[in-house]
Amino acid sequence: MPDSLLSTIRIRQSYTRELLLGVHLSTVSSISILKNLRRGATNESISLLTKLSGKLALIITVFVIVGLTLSAIFFLPQIYYRIFPAQVVVTETAQQGTVLGGDFTKPTAKSIGRQYEPPVDESLPEGDWVIIPQIGVRTQFKASSDPNEALVEGAWLSPEYGRPGDTGVPIIIAAHRFGWQWWWQSDYGKYHSFYYLPDTLPGTQVEIISGKRKWLYEIYAGEENNEISDYHADLILYTCKHISSPIRFVRYARLIDPTANSQVGV
Repeated sequence: MPDSLLSTIRIRQSYTRELLLGVHLSTVSSISILKNLRRGATNESISLLTKLSGKLALIITVFVIVGLTLSAIFFLPQIYYRIFPAQVVVTETAQQGTVLGGDFTKPTAKSIGRQYEPPVDESLPEGDWVIIPQIGVRTQFKASSDPNEALVEGAWLSPEYGRPGDTGVPIIIAAHRFGWQWWWQSDYGKYHSFYYLPDTLPGTQVEIISGKRKWLYEIYAGEENNEISDYHADLILYTCKHISSPIRFVRYARLIDPTANSQVGV
């Protein structure tokens, strides 16, 4: 029991005993002490209520801030890009050539009839893989009518366009940049997302593995856009710029064919 409450009980008992015995109160200080104790108890109650109100206000403030932050992340980009439509930003380089040569600002003209197929290498992994050594990407891709079926595990191959080995139409591969699983899977962001795709430049090499065959591609151009603008590429990679916006980071690559001149028509 609190000391203040015990003191209050003792003083009340003494006061009651004096009244019953008809004895005059010994001192006025007892009454003063009783009043002070009552005042102290009241102040303690007020202080407790003040503390509780302060904590409740802090909790409400935190919830409001979190709610506004989440709303800004998911909705403000959509509003912004409706007001200010996407503008194409071309990725350029100061160099004038790569191991393949050519001009980065011009699309690669298709070399009709070129059918390069690398030899089977039994040391290569099973399945379909896209590998970008410069940024650490090493993930499997899958063609599906619903992109989400593939994106939860790795990259998505557009089924309406090319497959590994095709040269008549581009291979189009997309992956999450942020994703919804990488933060609790230790290697997701490192190996499976295209978070660092914007860091790639003309000359960056990309590997495609399928059927234990490996095709090599070289990025020759890139852009920030809300659509693909160069369907002459042999390989097109893209990912989101923001969590919620129509802007995409796009990279265009051409096949490195060691048996022929890959730069025909450039």
